[in-house]
Amino acid sequence: MRHFVMRTVRRRPARWSLAVGVVAACAAATLVGPPAAQAGPGCPAGAIMNVVAHQDDDLLFLSPDLLHDVQANRCVRTVFVTAGDAGRDSAYWTGRETGARAAYAQMAGVADTWTQADAGISGHPIPIFTLTAKPTVSLAFLRLPDGYPGGTGHPNTGSQSLQKLWLNDISSITSLGAGASSYSRSGLTTTLAGLMAAYQPTAVNTQDHAGGFGDGDHSDHHAAAYLAQAAEQAYVGSPTFTGYHDYKIKNYPANLGSTDVAAKSAAFFAYGQYDDGACTSLPTCAGHDYPYFLQRQYKVLGPNLARTATVTATSQDTGSGQTAAKAVDGVIAGWPDDPTREWATVYGGVGTQLTLSWPGPRTIRRVVLYDRPNPNDQITGGTLLFSDGTSTAVGALDNSGGPTEIILPAAKTVTSVKLTVTGVGGGTVNVGLAEIEVFGNAGP
Repeated sequence: MRHFVMRTVRRRPARWSLAVGVVAACAAATLVGPPAAQAGPGCPAGAIMNVVAHQDDDLLFLSPDLLHDVQANRCVRTVFVTAGDAGRDSAYWTGRETGARAAYAQMAGVADTWTQADAGISGHPIPIFTLTAKPTVSLAFLRLPDGYPGGTGHPNTGSQSLQKLWLNDISSITSLGAGASSYSRSGLTTTLAGLMAAYQPTAVNTQDHAGGFGDGDHSDHHAAAYLAQAAEQAYVGSPTFTGYHDYKIKNYPANLGSTDVAAKSAAFFAYGQYDDGACTSLPTCAGHDYPYFLQRQYKVLGPNLARTATVTATSQDTGSGQTAAKAVDGVIAGWPDDPTREWATVYGGVGTQLTLSWPGPRTIRRVVLYDRPNPNDQITGGTLLFSDGTSTAVGALDNSGGPTEIILPAAKTVTSVKLTVTGVGGGTVNVGLAEIEVFGNAGP
């Protein structure tokens, strides 16, 4: 039996709700428009494409890398997948776009004056704004509906969400504003790949593509990252691909120096002038998570290997659809919220096994287990057995369905991992998991 580190990470509440008032109408940016062609200047220092969900995600989670790219005169184009509307009217979400432009002008140190053109994707009007005094900087807005933290969407926009689109719960999603257009999941992926083909980035950056829906992050963050990854894989170029952690960085050590914190904050505060749910100074940020985000930046270190595994179990409830495959479907949920997204056994208890297998060797350092979130069924003990014959003990899982991390003392290269349940709670009837994740790193 090997020594290990096990961490139970408490799920923190979803991000604050935005205030319901109407944003004040203001527009500092001047739009001079539209140019005859979309083509930008040459990019000898490299071309960066950022794909993010909302108009502040790049400023909070991809910066200061973003800031450094702008200041190093690299070509930087950020694609905002949603309107960030929060179910509110166009005055709010167009204000957020104005704020994004103000932030990039502030980072570039030039006047907040932009030219507007269309991306040229047939059937999909997508405005692209280019910073007049620094045309290496440009922003594109797809204006799809905000999906809300849990992926429910908002009734004002037909309860549409990127999460529902990604999970094929809806067949299409329709953008907001004038010239609205609809996208299927494959169509949206193709559109993002088309934007990459036109821009030819040397690097594609996005949000957390390794985490799963329901892990405490915003549903749009993961969905935008999944779409960016799928588009990058479809794109014929060979850019680097980097993901950045989002809300969870609040729980990690502050890792930015004072100079970067000041510059990152200044850009975000420039944005905040146009978003009544943000803030414009450290005092006005009191009570929000923004100060935590402004002092941190963490990259996603690797993919979730469980997503590519073949999954088998000694018991599964096929009648209700709670099969073993649901333990690796990328959605951290279960009864009573959504029983179709979890693995559940039929009267399974001690001795139940779940096995993940890969066709070739995989390097594993960390396993994350999410118990079924109902108050009755709980795994209180288990063993992880690896194909190399070694094993690691597992303690009680968080009975509320939060993540329990098992960090191995050293990485191991194996072709399978098997969870055997060795203990259950007194009220357990059908053990199972909401999700299992496997990574090749120990985490940030």
